[in-house]
Amino acid sequence: MKTPLVPILLMALAQPVQAETNGKSAEALVEQGLKAGARFPGLSDICDLSRPLLTAGRRPQGAGQSQRRELSAEERARRAVAAVVEPRQVFDNLYFVGVRGVASWVIKTSEGLIVVDALNNDEESRERIEGGLRTLGLDPKDIRYLIITHAHGDHYGGQKYLVDTYAPKVLMSEEDWQELEKPELQFSNPRWGAPPKRDVSVSDGDTITLGDTTVQLYVTPGHTPGTVSLIFPVADKGEQHMVALWGGTGLNFGPNEARMRAYSQSAGRFRDIAAKEGVDVFMSNHPTRDGALDNLALLAERGANDPHPFVAGEQALGAFDLLRDCSLAQAESIKAGDRTPKPLLDMDKTRKGPPPRKVAGPCRSWSSQKLAESDT
Repeated sequence: MKTPLVPILLMALAQPVQAETNGKSAEALVEQGLKAGARFPGLSDICDLSRPLLTAGRRPQGAGQSQRRELSAEERARRAVAAVVEPRQVFDNLYFVGVRGVASWVIKTSEGLIVVDALNNDEESRERIEGGLRTLGLDPKDIRYLIITHAHGDHYGGQKYLVDTYAPKVLMSEEDWQELEKPELQFSNPRWGAPPKRDVSVSDGDTITLGDTTVQLYVTPGHTPGTVSLIFPVADKGEQHMVALWGGTGLNFGPNEARMRAYSQSAGRFRDIAAKEGVDVFMSNHPTRDGALDNLALLAERGANDPHPFVAGEQALGAFDLLRDCSLAQAESIKAGDRTPKPLLDMDKTRKGPPPRKVAGPCRSWSSQKLAESDT
């Protein structure tokens, strides 16, 4: 196991660490990051220095209740239909069984299946993961591992159905197991299923090998204290590629300079590891982040000689350059006093009447116009 750098990164969550800017201003870092990550526009809001940095689930003072309205049953049904994304084989050994807002990826090996993230709740897990696997000709009984990238309910919420039905080993970092064992969860949402019961703790640099496939696991603090990011091999018609899956994207923890620097350090370190491993595919656990929705559509129309839409070559590393540089720019902006937090409304305390569904989960952040999905 390769663990020596993780304690250093975790310490950054408790005290400021001076990340290397090479004399660049926050604005120059943003320009550099956006240029490097131009292939992945879904990451660009990480670079927005004008956006208030809020803790998920809260709004700035004055945001107003008038912006919120109750949805009709018809509109809820329409949105539920719009969220559906058909399951699809993406590589010879990798499958998408998620929804529009959050991904679940399935790695097929010679000795069973590895599922990465369990969606929001048991209903989604049953319909999208179990049902999707069957649609794709795979047997859910072959699920051996469930890797949960971080301790937010849109990634663990459907785990109970999978665990009760198929009994996979559940993997998460020790830091995020501890997050879920606290008396009160940092984030909650009535849409999410129950947190998992403690099972396997992942340390930085651990690997899991199932049959012919080895998955590398790295603890990348930032989005949560113990976010796990993955590197693993895939094949396209027998041609080998390497995937780097970033385990948590959104800046949902307010103007916290130390945590921004930890995020930047994690992205930079993971970028270097990905480069050494020959990574040419960038993936996320939110399909709007990595362009997966567009790529799935392109894949459906792919000709026999067309390039694979998910394979980005050296541009895949540009995603991590963007994440590193733009989170560092955010930290520098906070340090300069440019991101003074606005007064917050705790929506649970100020709301009148019965509490409707929360408007922001852990993978959402406030923009000047609206609450927009931004994780992950």
